[in-house]
Amino acid sequence: MMDFHGIIYRGVKQKKDADYQGRTTDINPLILHKGKLSGSWRFVDFKRKDGAPNQYRELSKAAGSTNQVLMSFFPDSTFTRIYHTGKYDFGHYSYDENEQSLLLTANRKTEELRVVTETSPSGKQRLVVEFLPGLNLSLAQYGQPLDKFREDPFSIQNNVWRIRPDSAETKQQIFDRLINYVGHNASILRAAYTREQDFISWEFSKGIIRVYNVGIGIVPKNEVPQVWIDSFHSREDAMQCYALFENYLRNGKHTKHNSGNWVKDDYQILADIREGLIRWQKTGVRE
Repeated sequence: MMDFHGIIYRGVKQKKDADYQGRTTDINPLILHKGKLSGSWRFVDFKRKDGAPNQYRELSKAAGSTNQVLMSFFPDSTFTRIYHTGKYDFGHYSYDENEQSLLLTANRKTEELRVVTETSPSGKQRLVVEFLPGLNLSLAQYGQPLDKFREDPFSIQNNVWRIRPDSAETKQQIFDRLINYVGHNASILRAAYTREQDFISWEFSKGIIRVYNVGIGIVPKNEVPQVWIDSFHSREDAMQCYALFENYLRNGKHTKHNSGNWVKDDYQILADIREGLIRWQKTGVRE
């Protein structure tokens, strides 16, 4: 059906069930209020003004590379930034509407970027970020703000699994990482259902979960993405996490879901798996 780190096309949209209603904010998706940004934004292209210094390489280094970075902003002034390589950082932002300046603070460092907005001919909004004088990077909206922003797939709470530890982890810590990772994947499907998206992408969430229509599986060991392994202290820790997930899929209790909408059903399966893993953790069940 899909490549596990690719894009799923949903096909025909289906009407939401009354018991599964969600919504996105119906206000301006860029400026919520008092200078607050919101939503997820993806770098889409470079722009260099005529006569600007030839610093494309520096811009590319600063941005990661074209089409490779996803930035998400939330109403509590937090942000996350995910690179296609798997690099991840998060922190706080502030936006000065008068100066059109965005301040990002992460890892005890603050960077200031000049940010302006533009509207494409189709009416969609874009952020234009100036990294260097005369060198701009355009960002297109990747995901609309959710009403409950902490349920966003790219909120800080749903991406703890990405933070690489400085030392080897215990089984308990690896279990926690797995639970957060499964929750992140569940939130991708829930957000897609809420937003009524035509496609669902795991481009910035490569890992070991394989999504079917309908069903959840695990990728073969020889296909585990390196970017997922790199989020652990070592390959050994990553494979221990893989074994925990594989063991649960084989031996855990699974409830069937068949609502007729595979996005909703796979979300519910992942939510069930997350709850099952939490129960296993509490009762001391291990690989």
